[in-house]
Amino acid sequence: MNEILLNVLSCIVTAVVIPLITLLGSKLIKWISSKIDNEKTEKYITEATTIVLDAVKCVFQTYVEALKKEGSFNKDTQLIALNKAKDIVLAQLSEDIKDYINKNFGNVDTWINTQIEASINTLKTISTKA
Repeated sequence: MNEILLNVLSCIVTAVVIPLITLLGSKLIKWISSKIDNEKTEKYITEATTIVLDAVKCVFQTYVEALKKEGSFNKDTQLIALNKAKDIVLAQLSEDIKDYINKNFGNVDTWINTQIEASINTLKTISTKA
C-alpha cells in the first residue's frame, strides 16, 4: 500500500510541481529582465535629458546671452545656437544611449532637436515665473 501511495505522490509531483516550478522560474526571469530593462531605460533617459539641458544652458550662457545684449539675436543666430547645442549633445551622448534613442524614439537628431526645443521652452517658462 505504501509503495502505491509513493508512486501516486511521485506522479503528482512530476505532473504538477515540476511544471509549476518551471512556470514560476520563467515568470521570475521575466520580472528580473523587466527590472533590468526599466533601470537601464531610466538611466539612459535621465542621462540624455541631463546632457541636453546642460548643453542648452551652456549655449545660452556663452552665446545667446551675449547676442541678446548686443541686440543681434535673430533667426540665423538662433539656428547657430541650436546647432551648437546639438553638437555638444552628440559629443556627450554615449553610443549605447544613441542606439537606445534610435531603437525607441526614432532618429537621434530629431529627438535631440525636440528635447532642445522643449528645454528652451521649460527654461523660458521658469525664467518668466521667477
